[in-house]
Amino acid sequence: MNNQLYIYEEVCDLINEKGLDHYKKENDQDKFIWRFSESGSSLHVNTISRSHYVLYATEKDYNLIHKKAEEAKLALPIKESKKDIIELMVSQYEGVASKAILFVRNGNKGLLQNPDEKKLYHVIYFFTNDNLNFVLDCLLENALYNEKLRQKKAYEEKLRASEELKALAAAQTRMMNSQKYRRKVPMYGDAKSGATSYGVASALSYMKPGASAGSAPAKKLSDEEIRNVIPEGASVSHKKYGNGKVKSIIEGKIDVLFEDSVEKTFAAQVCIDKKILTIN
Repeated sequence: MNNQLYIYEEVCDLINEKGLDHYKKENDQDKFIWRFSESGSSLHVNTISRSHYVLYATEKDYNLIHKKAEEAKLALPIKESKKDIIELMVSQYEGVASKAILFVRNGNKGLLQNPDEKKLYHVIYFFTNDNLNFVLDCLLENALYNEKLRQKKAYEEKLRASEELKALAAAQTRMMNSQKYRRKVPMYGDAKSGATSYGVASALSYMKPGASAGSAPAKKLSDEEIRNVIPEGASVSHKKYGNGKVKSIIEGKIDVLFEDSVEKTFAAQVCIDKKILTIN
């Protein structure tokens, strides 16, 4: 037994210092396992009875650790698949506290913590505390990269949602403008001809989008267009002068003869915009 290796509690402190996550699996029989996520790699630290660490690694973690170990000339791939031969090789490297890191790709079902697991993790053996730090640093690099990808994806989804909201708001604005400035609203009908005349909404259809009802019209109404709103001969009422009758509409002016023989002339555009005259 090599007492120079960290015990499980010391390994936990080291992992916590590096800021790696810890996933606790329910009904876990082995108390010397650190799981980095629900479906991620797991570190087995039974250094009381053995003088090595074991990492059951995901594809992504395995590839990064193997690449870094090759660059540091520490990697030693094992192609054997028989459990007893692999254990013999591990004990030999363990006996000399080797600096090598042993890689068993696709693992061996007999080597797994739970032989019933369907997923075969890759197995990595290492025999020194320095290599423990090395492996944990590789896992941290992958974890930071995964977090960066997660944040990027979340930002892209938020940006896409924002753009969709903007597009929806723009479409609603266009629809409202279309309804406000182009739709004709029936105001009253001619009982004899059956024709329908149109009110103030018709006049607004000649205004530029963005203009309000009280602003200057983009196009001056013709006398015929005015008659569509307030016909000659129509009975009208005025807040001040009371009831009256439209005598004529000439050059944008409306002449009205009120009761008591009071005759007044109004600007047709103002009458329509401000609803000064109301048809009885």
